[in-house]
Amino acid sequence: MEKVAQANSPRVAALGSEAGGMLHGLQVLERIAANQTQNITRFLVLARKAINVSDQVPAKTTLLIATGQQAGALVEALLVLRNHNLIMTKLESRPIHGNPWEEMFYLDIQANLESQVMQSALKELGEITRSMKVLGCYPSENVVPVEPA
Repeated sequence: MEKVAQANSPRVAALGSEAGGMLHGLQVLERIAANQTQNITRFLVLARKAINVSDQVPAKTTLLIATGQQAGALVEALLVLRNHNLIMTKLESRPIHGNPWEEMFYLDIQANLESQVMQSALKELGEITRSMKVLGCYPSENVVPVEPA
């Protein structure tokens, strides 16, 4: 929301809490944007160019994978993480539009994208999944930003 306020453009908008909008002086355009009453929203910052996260900062990497439809395909992918000692903090399945009964999976992994162990795991995942996309790497939520002195 802060970036939307800084942009100060009628062509830029944000989804977020009303309190967050008030904090940044934004106008509420729509109070209820969900199409379901039990909605859970995952907020993302999208950018054309990825940010580099220092290897000195705890980070998470988010992936989107699609596995084959054979028995155990997802387990095979998850075993890659275990074999590399990587901690998965989230696994979420979503239907693949236009492919009934097929799912894609969002994974949050507690690791920096640039780390050797993560690169090795990605190489293996790329070999056993139908598709894989790195959505981004970002500082873990428990990191408190420090203002420069």
